[in-house]
Amino acid sequence: MIDYLSLNQDQWNQRTLAHLKSEFYDVPGWLAGADSLKEPELALLPQDLSGLKILHLQCHFGQDTLSLARRGASVTGIDLSTEAIKAANDLARQAGLAGQARFLQVDLYSLPEQLGEDETFDIVFTTYGTITWLPDLDRWAAIVARYLKPGGQFIFAEFHNMAYLWNEERTAIKYPYFNPEPIVEPITSSYTDGSDQVTGTEVNWDHTVSSVITALLGAGLTLRGFQEYDYSPYECFHDSIPADKPGHWHLKQMPGLIPLVYTLDMVK
Repeated sequence: MIDYLSLNQDQWNQRTLAHLKSEFYDVPGWLAGADSLKEPELALLPQDLSGLKILHLQCHFGQDTLSLARRGASVTGIDLSTEAIKAANDLARQAGLAGQARFLQVDLYSLPEQLGEDETFDIVFTTYGTITWLPDLDRWAAIVARYLKPGGQFIFAEFHNMAYLWNEERTAIKYPYFNPEPIVEPITSSYTDGSDQVTGTEVNWDHTVSSVITALLGAGLTLRGFQEYDYSPYECFHDSIPADKPGHWHLKQMPGLIPLVYTLDMVK
C-alpha cells in the first residue's frame, strides 16, 4: 500500500499552518468567544456537557475540541498532524482550557498504544472530512466502540459522498460512488483562504454511507438517528454559494438538490 500516512501527515502539517491564519477558521474570533460547532452536530450533543468525558477523533488543531471543553466537558483530541497537535495545545493555553483538554499526536489506528487499556468516554465525536483519510472502516469502527462506555454516544457528522463525485464543473460524474481504491492526487492548495502554498500528495478513500453504518453496526453500536442535509455548514467547496440561511452553503450548479452532509447518532 502507498505510504498514505507520511503523505497525508506532510500536507496536513502544511494545511495547519495556513488554516491558523485563515479567515475560514478565524482563530482571533474564536478566542474572543465565537463557537466553532455547527448545527448538525449541535443537534446531537447533550445540552449539558458538564462532567462528561469526550474523545474527539481527527481533531485538526482543536477548535471544536475546545468548544466542547467550553461547554464543560473534559476532552481528549487526537490527530495525525504534529503541527495540528502543537497548535491545539497552544490554543488551549490561550483560551484558558488547558486543564480540561488533552491532545495526542497519533495515527487513529494506533490510538490504543497511547490511551490506557481501561480508559473510556461518555461521547466519541468526529466531524467533517475525517474518514476519507482512513482506508479501513472496520478498524475505525472498532476504535470508536472500544473507547465508548456502555451507553455512551457516538456523534458523527460528515460530508456526503454526493458532494465529491463530480468533475470540476459538476457537469459529469468523475469518481464512482462505489470505489474501494485509494484516490491519489497532487494538491496545490487547501480549502481555506491563504493556503495557495500548500503542496504535496493526498491519499484518500470514498466510503459509501452504507459502508460507514455497516461498520459501526458490526462493531456493536446501535443506530438511533440518521439525517441528511442539503447544505454544508462550511464554505469549503470551490463553487459554494450562500443558501437561504446564514451559515448554510449550497453548490452553485445544484443548490439544494443533493445531500452535502449527513449525521449519525449511535449508542453502545
